Amino acid sequence: MTQPNKITALYCRLSQDDANLGESNSITNQKKMLEKYASDNGFGNCRFYVDDGYSGISFDNRPAFRKMYSEIEKGNVGIVITKDLSRFGRNYLLVGQYLQIIFPQYGVRYIAVNDNVDTIQGDDEFTELRSLFNEWYVRDCSKKIKAVKLAQVMRGERVNGSVPYGYMLSPDEKNRLIVDERFAPAIRDMFKMYAGGDGMISIIRHLKACRFPKPAVMKKLQNDPDFDVSAVADPYVWCKRSISIILDNPVYLGNTYTHRSGKASYRSNKKIVYPPEQQFVFPNTHEPLVALETWETVQRRKADRPKVSKKHEVDSFSGLLFCGDCGTRMSVHRDNRRSRIYYTCEGYRSRKERSDQCTTHSINKKIVEAVVLDDLIRVTFEAKQHRDRFIEVCRANSTSATKKEQAAKKRELTKAEKRLAEVKKLFVKIYEDNALGKLPDDDYALLSETYKTEQAQLEQTVNELSAALEQIRNDEENTGRFLKIVDKYTDITELTYDLLRDFIDKSYIYEKDKVNKTRRIEIFYNFVGNIS
Repeated sequence: MTQPNKITALYCRLSQDDANLGESNSITNQKKMLEKYASDNGFGNCRFYVDDGYSGISFDNRPAFRKMYSEIEKGNVGIVITKDLSRFGRNYLLVGQYLQIIFPQYGVRYIAVNDNVDTIQGDDEFTELRSLFNEWYVRDCSKKIKAVKLAQVMRGERVNGSVPYGYMLSPDEKNRLIVDERFAPAIRDMFKMYAGGDGMISIIRHLKACRFPKPAVMKKLQNDPDFDVSAVADPYVWCKRSISIILDNPVYLGNTYTHRSGKASYRSNKKIVYPPEQQFVFPNTHEPLVALETWETVQRRKADRPKVSKKHEVDSFSGLLFCGDCGTRMSVHRDNRRSRIYYTCEGYRSRKERSDQCTTHSINKKIVEAVVLDDLIRVTFEAKQHRDRFIEVCRANSTSATKKEQAAKKRELTKAEKRLAEVKKLFVKIYEDNALGKLPDDDYALLSETYKTEQAQLEQTVNELSAALEQIRNDEENTGRFLKIVDKYTDITELTYDLLRDFIDKSYIYEKDKVNKTRRIEIFYNFVGNIS
């Protein structure tokens, strides 16, 4: 019954959920039981394989199981013994595949002590049934955990995810973020530098010079203040991807974002990203590290994807110029022989049938600078010297709603948001009741479909009303935001990278008129658009 010189694999596994069921499932208890069973039945050459803290639904992510399976593939294992079938696994399909196909293929005998399973005795229909029950247990646990987590995220609680760089968890409230001033300056610096036109290489050099530890090292220092940084290779050398992820993270505006991602199912560890309408945003939950204006500048620049020269320089107009005829971005070129910089339409350059699509729109940078500077001086002079008239011009450019319409939309939005919050709570309630067995599946399906339909209608209403009110608020507030920018500058004599991004949203360059040889350039300013 035993195979000389072959390993008797005593496999133990414990997940976090299993640990809650009592001491009988503990690794210590499993080891004692398996060791005694092997001794009583004359199984020698015993070797323990232990996965502590691993779910039974997956097999690939268990290190001890993979090590044991590697020995099986080499033909070194004769018997695998577990306390019961659930210790081996809780995935009905995979457990059946191992017991009925893989183990027989390698001549491995399997024993589950408490379940009286021994593959040497042949197939047992009760083994399949037990395996199915074990998977149902995981499924039911998964449903309950999801219900609890969904309720938490709807309340704005952080349930998953690492703490963002520059923050730490409050010692008083475990789900609330507070600023960690040891590392927060790195976040402020990188946003300021990127918004100011610096490239990734410059930011990486700055972070290294200031000895700001990279994210992996930061986590170790937060967990252990005495951690020896010198034990890590290049602890202050950041990668571009880490910086890019931080620059894209809206948590630095002081808002909490929940229900952004999750697992595809209890059987899979594949991450899925939920659509925006299923995510939750809770504003002003912690201290921001970045001002809204800086954040918007960074996002605009990242979207523009500015081209960097060989000297690591970014052109001052990069991402701001577009072809007025086809709408494509204008690309910058440097003619060193003639000592000039000029722009052309990327749409023309990227197409083979050039003449049928667009034209070059080639224009010298000095011309663009002269036109933009002249118009900028005109607009800022009007904004400073004739402020009331300037405000009226800006208002005339927008489509403002009357106060009566605005009040009506606000009342309608408040009503819709209140009912939407109620529907979401009701949905969570029936989800929990169904998971706990308090609500039959048929009733749950009927109520779920009703609430989902109403929720979709309410979300559409809320989005439409919010967009309308946002437009009204923008009409009233954006002029003020632009005037604040105007007040920052006393005398504009040259166009710097920062100044252009403070004032200019985009500019459209049109092709020369064939008759009078003139060219039209349209300039759109941040917040107020085109001021003619």
